Amino acid sequence: MSRILRLFALSILLINTAMMAAPTARAASPEVNLGHFNGLAMNGYDVMTYWRGGNPQKGDPEIAAEYNGATWVFLSDENRQAFLSDPAKFAPQFGGYCAYAASQNAVADVDPIAWRIWDDKLYLNYSIEVRRLWANKIDENIDKANGYWPNLLQQ
Repeated sequence: MSRILRLFALSILLINTAMMAAPTARAASPEVNLGHFNGLAMNGYDVMTYWRGGNPQKGDPEIAAEYNGATWVFLSDENRQAFLSDPAKFAPQFGGYCAYAASQNAVADVDPIAWRIWDDKLYLNYSIEVRRLWANKIDENIDKANGYWPNLLQQ
């Protein structure tokens, strides 16, 4: 196991331990990951850029929409309208939190460039390395994460 994966596994263990000691910590997690810096869904990236060419790009705060209690930003009004036509389809799974962490019954932020569309759904991961780990057993990890979600945020 690489050093990065060991560090990630240790961080997940520490997160789980901290949450067991303070169960209200998870209850404070919003349903949509708002990151740590800007309070925007997708860390300010235009979710439609994942679906349209797969080159994630930051959105323009002037072109925004509200969905699921979060502000989503877009590169263009065309992208905003496409998202609003079916936001449940285009929004990332597990509220935009790390899909691998969700499969481990934990919550973790993501790197917007660590993503994959699988079975017509968008998944984000903590890092490129974690995405590789998650993808090794992708269907099994998705099934496990689906079993924990959305109750994961309420524990």
